[in-house]
Amino acid sequence: MKKILSFVTIAAMAVMVLSCKNEGKGKDEVKDAAEEAVEAVEGAAEEGAEAVKDAAKDLNDAAKDAANRAGDAIEKLEDIKPYAAVEVKPTFNGGDDAAFVKYLQQNIKYPQSALDNEEQGTVRVAFVVDANGKIRNAKVVKGVSEALDAEALRVIESAPDWTPAKQDGKNVPVTFTAPVTFAIK
Repeated sequence: MKKILSFVTIAAMAVMVLSCKNEGKGKDEVKDAAEEAVEAVEGAAEEGAEAVKDAAKDLNDAAKDAANRAGDAIEKLEDIKPYAAVEVKPTFNGGDDAAFVKYLQQNIKYPQSALDNEEQGTVRVAFVVDANGKIRNAKVVKGVSEALDAEALRVIESAPDWTPAKQDGKNVPVTFTAPVTFAIK
């Protein structure tokens, strides 16, 4: 940008030189001054063209860098975007689905307010078992009551780590939905 400004400045000076009146100077002196002005303008034009070329190269390099970063970001997003189906499902405590149900049954504490109001039913909680086996983003997708929903979330969020799912031999996050049943006996 600075080079372009210097080009404009030199061009303006050349115009001023060429527009000056010949105040007693000979034709050769005016001719020499005009030639110098033309050379200065040509030099400034070459510098300006070079500056534009450099700026275009810088923009091209920046675009390539941005494209590479975007590709890297998409690859990382694929690593954290949970799968719905995988080659090897996550497991809880090395067991099957029954191991997680057993954990839920052993750790649910029926809320007293829910007992008092005779609230019962099945709360469905969706969550992600991430690539490290940790439970993330647990949320109630079908609730029963505020007290029962909160208890279901508490127990699921406090669960020990799982063995992660695998896809193409690599640990991957996977979505999971668990029913948590509350029944008054």
